[in-house]
Amino acid sequence: MSEPLTNTRALQIAKRPPRTRLDVWPRRTPRRWMMRGIFALPYVIFALVVSALGATESPNATLVARATRIDWDRADAQWLGDIFPPISTLLAGFVPGGALSLSIIGALSAGVFLQKLIEIMVQRRFARSTIVILMMALALNPLFFYNATQNYSAFLGLLLFGLGLSHIVRFVTWGNTESGFRVGLYFMVAVLTDVTALVYVTAAALSAPFLRHRREGAKGARRANALVILYPAASALVSLAVLNSLFLGRPFAGATQSAFTGFGDRLVIVGEFFSTVEGVIVIAPLISAWLIALIVRRPGAIIISTLVFGAFIVGFALGLLPSGSTGNIFMSLTLLAIALIPTARTRNGTVMISSVGVFQLLIGWATALTSTAFALWASQMFVG
Repeated sequence: MSEPLTNTRALQIAKRPPRTRLDVWPRRTPRRWMMRGIFALPYVIFALVVSALGATESPNATLVARATRIDWDRADAQWLGDIFPPISTLLAGFVPGGALSLSIIGALSAGVFLQKLIEIMVQRRFARSTIVILMMALALNPLFFYNATQNYSAFLGLLLFGLGLSHIVRFVTWGNTESGFRVGLYFMVAVLTDVTALVYVTAAALSAPFLRHRREGAKGARRANALVILYPAASALVSLAVLNSLFLGRPFAGATQSAFTGFGDRLVIVGEFFSTVEGVIVIAPLISAWLIALIVRRPGAIIISTLVFGAFIVGFALGLLPSGSTGNIFMSLTLLAIALIPTARTRNGTVMISSVGVFQLLIGWATALTSTAFALWASQMFVG
């Protein structure tokens, strides 16, 4: 007769495997979607309140009005130029509900993006305090609410740009090949969503050689990386430009038709803008990005952030960037600073990064409170 099994050893509970820098966060899919919904909720409420208050003039409303003027029964070269950028124009033309629907879609996109942004920071082992401060600086800013719910095309372009930046670091610095293809696709979709993305996507791709490379010393590695990043977006744009040239006699049409028109006059406007309080405050996010670069000892990031900032100025001078885009500059440079913070940091470095995050939070509110375009939009609701 066998003895009963009386194993008195303590039960060993399997430990969760250590998190890697590519693991999703939270690990469970239901929790990820719940977090996305929680993040999206304030922006959905904001969109509904703004609509109820009767704010009718917004970039979303302008996009919907442009989409309604397009003859969707055509499929010629002129039509291809008219719908550029195609992704946002197609959404505005076929999603029912007009500008309010775009606002809700933007709010839901914000929830997904903020969850992905925290995931990136968790993967790089940011301190919790740093994550909270940086998230507050970006997500609790009036300009983020405005762009998410009132300027869908620019907002989606910036989201794709931010995600692409994180994959640039993975591709160039970590040597992750999959991330190289992802960043190329992110940037391609960005330029097909918002014409403004042309400038900062190009700047980001050209700045890739200034990052610290995993294959340091390999001949042609820097040029190859830049080509992988830029090729999908460049090929899509070149194809469209060739079609326009063949059938319309000009490379630019639709939203890009004003490029290079009035370049000198816009440069004068840029000079006058930087002599105002709003213009001076716009430079502050660039200084924050420089400080982050110095703290994490990545001097190449100074060149990258300067190129991206300069791209916005050139984009306005070329007519690709509308007036009142100070919020776009703030968001892009904040995302750039987050993307360039490395995994390995000292305690003092973490404290200094958090301090810069607090500074960035103040800059964001100062940018919103001095933004002429934001004030004009808000006056629809609060001024009779």
